[in-house]
Parts: sequence; structure tokens; C-alpha cells
Amino acid sequence: MTALKRSSFALDFAAFSVQEGVRAGLSVAALVVLHAWFDFPLILLTALGALLTCLADAGTPGRERLPALFAFAVLGAAIGVIFGLARAQGLYLAIPLAGIAIFMTSFARIYGPAGMQVGNLLSVWIVLAIDVPQPSLHTALISGGMFFLGSLWAIFLTSVIWRIQTTLPFRHVIGDCYRSLAGMTQDMREILAGRLDSAAAAARWEQNARVFRGGGRVVIETARTNVMTLARTHGSGPRVARAWLRLEAADQAFSALSGMADLLEAGRRVNPARAGRILRHLRNDMLSIAHNIDTDEGIDLPRLTKSLNGVRGYIAELDPYDPLRKLVETIAERLFVAASLTAPENLNPGTFTDGRSALPWPQRVLGPIHSNLNRTSSHLRHAGMAGLAALLCLSYTLQNEHEYERWLTITLLMTMQPHFSLTWQRMLERIGGTVLGGLIASALSLFLHTPLTVSLAMFPLAVIAFTLRKVSFGLFLSALTPMVILLVESSAPGASEINIALMRALYTIIGGVLALVCSLALWPGRQPQRALSEVRAAIAAHAKVVDTTLALILGESDLADWDSCRRQCGMTSNMLESALSRSLLEPRLISGAHVNAALTIDAALRRIMGRSTVLRVSWAAATTEGRQPPVPVETIRQWRQWCADCATRVLSENPQRATEINLPPRPTLDAPADEPVSDSLRRIARQIELIAGAMPKLRS
Repeated sequence: MTALKRSSFALDFAAFSVQEGVRAGLSVAALVVLHAWFDFPLILLTALGALLTCLADAGTPGRERLPALFAFAVLGAAIGVIFGLARAQGLYLAIPLAGIAIFMTSFARIYGPAGMQVGNLLSVWIVLAIDVPQPSLHTALISGGMFFLGSLWAIFLTSVIWRIQTTLPFRHVIGDCYRSLAGMTQDMREILAGRLDSAAAAARWEQNARVFRGGGRVVIETARTNVMTLARTHGSGPRVARAWLRLEAADQAFSALSGMADLLEAGRRVNPARAGRILRHLRNDMLSIAHNIDTDEGIDLPRLTKSLNGVRGYIAELDPYDPLRKLVETIAERLFVAASLTAPENLNPGTFTDGRSALPWPQRVLGPIHSNLNRTSSHLRHAGMAGLAALLCLSYTLQNEHEYERWLTITLLMTMQPHFSLTWQRMLERIGGTVLGGLIASALSLFLHTPLTVSLAMFPLAVIAFTLRKVSFGLFLSALTPMVILLVESSAPGASEINIALMRALYTIIGGVLALVCSLALWPGRQPQRALSEVRAAIAAHAKVVDTTLALILGESDLADWDSCRRQCGMTSNMLESALSRSLLEPRLISGAHVNAALTIDAALRRIMGRSTVLRVSWAAATTEGRQPPVPVETIRQWRQWCADCATRVLSENPQRATEINLPPRPTLDAPADEPVSDSLRRIARQIELIAGAMPKLRS
């Protein structure tokens, strides 16, 4: 029960959303009321389509949400037709077909949280559709069409009529980090411009440290907590990756800015007017980045690059190893990382500077499949486990034809996770939430006696359920269960709500236990909830792909080796993200700095892989027909050695003891900043430096 309390009913009030609850409640309850008013049974199928579509919504932004929801609507309609006809032909056809289909829907999690959510709900619909034989193609098409209409209604209401910007609050807290940096920079500039005597200057520097360093740390840690919430609700997708990179860049810039303040306070030989111009440029750039993060718009990169180059020009006369020069360069580089992430072409890794994807769409679709067709892939293991378990469970339940046995298969599929620890937690969540929800439904049955009152009760239940959806999974199930029980009672008037609640609780308990048994018997997945080994494996794999990319450019490798390394990167990234997903569900690990650092490293590695692809393609395009390489071959050799040295240092340092990983200086790169090859090398270097800055934060 301790685990149940800790994992299932822990409250996250930051995810509380009444708007989402009312919106989803209207999409479902309105159709149920129409059914009660007109006594048209097929409307309940439309309501079911709307309910499952709302559940399939992973809460991602609109341009990422709509394709997934439309795919769910189309595939859901097809499933209603195909499995209704298959069941009418006989169980010998329907059950194997269902096992194959559930394997495919479970494998959809390779496309991220949206794919996982859609796949899970399609699995539920397969179990429900196979339970209702369709005697003819005509009736099957009608059923599929009604489901499709319900899905379209939910999509129309949630994405057109009543849209919610799910990531707006999270963008604001990241923007606050850069506004805090800008405020600290402006205060430093005012101190220098005041030309105060030593005592007054010391007091002002002390005030700067007290106000802005303490306040800046609070802002950054608040943003870190909010981004962690975003990671829990949106998964490890591109939005979360960008948020982590922006936050890590702000954190490292904050550290460098604090060091710069110390050097200026110590009275280093710096021209105050020149230092003031540096701080003015940095402040303006920080405010521009904050504004563009808030609005989710592209920044004027040429203008910002010119501004940052001006900053570098001001410190060009300093010794290359001067601490002040190093700190200013660090701030400028981190600001460029944050700025490049706001540009539209950087919404996803692996794009050219004009926004075109470096990969054709077949590779974007088939790439994750190829990367996971390996027995070490947790996604493939989970899909196989789900398909086999569903096959066995359906073989038993469909033979017995008990009225509510479909809940057994549904609970089994929704409880089973790629790893034993997650399956155990999800079992406790479902059992606790379902039992509590059954008690609520039994209490409601004392007051709801007519079809219309039952239908009207659906609206407040739907509002409560979807409002609590991201606050607590256990409480969400507690509100969803009476809603489902009332929906079943609407489709079968006269059924006892208490009997329905008891049968649902019984099959939920049995299904949860079976999911646990399958996790133990088929592919045991109990392993330590630590991400360090996966982080190191992912870094090593991406270091290998960078080395192979540069070797390919030098003619010392071939495309087959590069493709093998690319696939290995995909595998290690999947393993890392799987470990991070498990860690995010464990409160003891969520509070650790190593989870934050691992998420940052994971996001940076994804960009290194995308930029390596761009580097390979750009070099091939630039050297066609014997043209002169844009970057000398000897420089490529130097960069290859530098990347290898950086990987060695990052992987050899013990992050439990190291306070800083010292990387060798970058090789000289005399090429225009907008030239694709040199731009790719610089971007890879920035991500390597981000990783080196995040590695010491890993703690066991």
C-alpha cells in the first residue's frame, strides 16, 4: 500500500486543468444525453468513439496532436469494420488477427508518447470491437462510421472550437530564466557605469549577488520542476528535449555570469566602457531569446549572431586563456544554443538551415521501426509480450462469452509495461482506482434511477475524470470507473450498477495479476532504476557515429558502417529514454539531479545524431564533381581527434566525484558560419560541451 500511495495518488496540482475536463466532458456527455433523449443505441457507439479519442489525446501541441488523433479516428473506424466481420466469420480468424493487430498497436510506442497513447487505445478498441459480431458489411460500415463520427466530434471540439495551449506555461518559465539572466546582466552594467568608490561598489556587488544569484537559482529550479511536469505529461518528445536544452543552457550561462561578476568585482584590468558594451549586447540577446521562447517563434539568427560576434570581438585582445574571456565565450555559446533552438528549422533534429528535413519521409517513418527490430529493444519485447498475452486471454474469454470478461483483457493490456517495475506500479494503480471508482458508482446508483439522470450524471463525472487525468492517475481511474459503469448501464438498461462494479473490480484484479505474471514469465524486466549506464552507453554510441561520420568524410569508412552506427544510436537512445521514463515515475529518482542531467544529455545526443546526418549529406553535396572541400581535410582530421578526446574525457571522468570536465580547446575552423559543414561541426561541438557540463550533475 505504500507504493500505491506513493505512485498512484500522489498529487501534481501543476497539471490540474478544469478547461480540459469541461472540454472532454462536453464531447462525451452530450452524445450520451442524445442517446437517452432519442433512444438511438448507435449514438452510444459514437460516444465511445469520442471517449476513446479524448483518452488517446496525449496533450501534445496542435501540430503534433492532430495527425495522431486523425490516425486514431481512421484506424478506429477500420478496426470496427474488420474485427466485427472477422468475429462473425469465427474465432479461428478473429483471435489470431487480434493478436497480430495488438502487437502492432503496442509497437506504436516507438513513435513517442502520442504513438503510445494512440496504440494503447486502439488495443482497447480491438478488444471491444471483436466482442460484437457484424453480420454484414453494411452493418459493419455503419458501426465503423458511427465510431468515426464520434472521433471527429471529439477532435473538432478539442482542437478547433476549444483549443488549449498545453505548453504555454512551460515556455513562460523557461523565458523567465533568460529574463532573470538579463536582469542580473543589467544590474552588473549599472554597477560598472556608476563608477562608485570601493566601499559603495563592494556593497552593490554584494547586493547583486544576494538578489540575482539567489533569485536566479530559484527561477531556474522552479523552471526545472515545471519542465519535469512537462516530461511526465508529454514524454521525452522534441518539445521536452528543447525545454531541457534551453534550461541547461540557461543554467550554464548563469554559472558563467556569476563567475564574470566575481572577476569584475575583483577589479580585473577590464575597460569599464568595453565591459558595459559586452553586458549590453548580452542583455539584449537574453531578452530576445526570452521573448521568442514565450511566443514560440523563430529568432533573427543573423542579427543575434552578429551581436554575439561583436561580444567576441570585444574580448579578442585578451589572452586566450584569460578566465574572463573563457566565461564570456561560454555565455555567448550557451545563448547561441538557446537561440538556435527557437528557430523554426530547429523544431526537430536533422534539418537543414532552410527548414527542410535532412531525412526523407519514408526514413522518418521506417527509421524507428528498423532501429527497434532487435531483440534488445524494450519496445519490441513489450509488443511481443502484449500480442501473445492478448492472444491467450482472448482465446479464453471469447470462448466463455461472459458479459464483462472483456475488462480482463483490457486491464491486462493497459497494465502490462515494458519493465516489471512499471507493471507492478500500474497494477496497483488500476486496482486501487477501480475499487474506489466502483464504490463511487455503487453510491451513485442509490440516486440515479432513470436513463436521463444517468446520462446527465456523465457530464460531471467526465469533467472530474479529465480534470484529474494528469494530476493523479489513481484518482483519474477512480473518476473514470463510475463513468464507464454508467455508460455500460446506459447500453444495457436494468443491469445492476453494484453487480457491474463488482465484476469490473474482479476482472481488474485478475487482469492486473495476469499482467504481473506475464511480465515475470515472458520477458522479465526487473533491473535497477539507474540511468547512468544507459547514459554512458548512449554517449559511447553517439561518439562512435560522429567518429564514423568524419571517417566517412575522410574516406576511411563506408556507408554500411555509418548506417550500423546510426542504428546503434537509435537503440541506445531508446534504452536511455526507457530508463528515464521509469525514473520519472519514481518520486525518489525524480528529485535527483541525475535525472535532470540525463534528460539534458539525452536531448543533446538526439541533436548530435541529427546533425551528424546533416554533416554527412552536406559534405557529399559540397564535394560532388570534384569540387574543393568547404573545410580542409586536415581540419576534419583535427576535429575527429578533438571529438574522440572529448568522448574519452566525458566517459572516463567519474561523475560522482568530478566537479567539472575539462575539454580540450576546439580546433581552429576558418570557414563561414553559414557554411553547412562548418555549421554542423560547430553545432556538434556545442552539444558536446553541453553534455560535458551536465555529466558532473549525475548522481547515483
